[in-house]
Amino acid sequence: MSRVLTRRELLAGGAGAAILSLAPSQAAAARPADAGASPVRVGMVGVGQRGTSLLRVLLSMERVEIKAIADITPGNLSHAQGLVEAKLGKRPEGYGEGPEDFRRLVQRDDIDAVIAATPRHWHSPVAVAAMRAKKYAATEVPAAVTLDDCWELVNTSETTGMPCMMLENVCYFRDMLMLLNMVQQGLLGELIHCAAGYQHDCRYLCFDEKGEFSETKFAPSEGGPRYQLWGTVDALQRNGNLYPTHPIGPIAQFMNINRGDRFLQLVSMSSKARGLNRWVKEKFGADHPNARRVFAQGDVNTTLIKTENGCTVTLYFDVQSPRPYDLGFRVQGTQGIYMMEKDSIYVEGVSKPDTWQPLDDYRQKYEHPLWRKFAGTAGEFGHGGSDYITVHQFIQAVRDHAQPEQDVYDAATWSAIRPLTEMSVAQGSGAVAFPDFTRGRWKSRPPLKVTAG
Repeated sequence: MSRVLTRRELLAGGAGAAILSLAPSQAAAARPADAGASPVRVGMVGVGQRGTSLLRVLLSMERVEIKAIADITPGNLSHAQGLVEAKLGKRPEGYGEGPEDFRRLVQRDDIDAVIAATPRHWHSPVAVAAMRAKKYAATEVPAAVTLDDCWELVNTSETTGMPCMMLENVCYFRDMLMLLNMVQQGLLGELIHCAAGYQHDCRYLCFDEKGEFSETKFAPSEGGPRYQLWGTVDALQRNGNLYPTHPIGPIAQFMNINRGDRFLQLVSMSSKARGLNRWVKEKFGADHPNARRVFAQGDVNTTLIKTENGCTVTLYFDVQSPRPYDLGFRVQGTQGIYMMEKDSIYVEGVSKPDTWQPLDDYRQKYEHPLWRKFAGTAGEFGHGGSDYITVHQFIQAVRDHAQPEQDVYDAATWSAIRPLTEMSVAQGSGAVAFPDFTRGRWKSRPPLKVTAG
């Protein structure tokens, strides 16, 4: 009889390469004998407001240990260490000697996984360092901000055999998982078109209390701007869809992107820029320098994507306009359509002709097993409970030594939209080819299966 590999043996050397081909649905059969009892040992990199929120989720889970935390802000680091000590009785080691001190953290041999919630330009360096150190990697969105970084994530994961999951929580929204269930069971027929966008008035996050760009530091306990003025820096220098992963994540899963289909090309265009100037003018007066400053980012970016199999996608990026928050999902197939704006669905032959039905009419039959299992627990945490389920699925993959449902190809593909749209806008809205990060393997990879652990 062959011996089941231990955690350390499986993650060491070439044995880790097997993880890349192990899907979540195969995890139970391949689960190591010590998986149920052994704690998952985590290192956190970045514990500002978002990282601290993820840390609280981790601390709510059984058999999860926080061994080390890295952050360049002493107050953030101390606060996070205190949270862990209060919950688990042991203070994790801190790493705060400069922005690259995470490289010491990932080398620890008492860590199984590393989670990055840093400013976005550090996401891929942290994930790459973790994978090279034979650790599971998870990162906040986007996983990378350049095409070179996207490829480095893919190449590193393939070379080391270690998975990388981008923590795209919209994929685990209750209605998004329910829709995935509907799509996979064929309720809407063959998918033809999807649309969605990151549409959220973020102007108040782009300036400090004087209308300036200075990056004021906020400790987690003090609240403060979630993005620490990143929107302003981007808007000055860039023009495209700069935050695409929230809408494209669920759409890519609905359309089996990288698993039977792939994004082929995109075209992107932006409107003129008026929103940030107008906001500063109204708050601080017409003579304020930022009321007259030229911003590169147009107020509304629209991107069209075509897939290899002939499906189309429309994405919107709208964060400089006065508007309520709205992801605006539309999922359309040959037999029906879902519209988030109406919170409704129409299914040919089931719904009354030309009449929308409430989505809740279908919940009893199509509620996803993850939400049936975790609705009570998840609801205590952010983004309607999806933060809990997102982190849970990553931790479960680490525990099972399995490939997370959002794999490195998804991380690279969804993140690549940002630089690709910038290229298209700069070319006068020219068509830009989409890299195939799977190198052709999308043709034979099986459809996604999101499991309840």
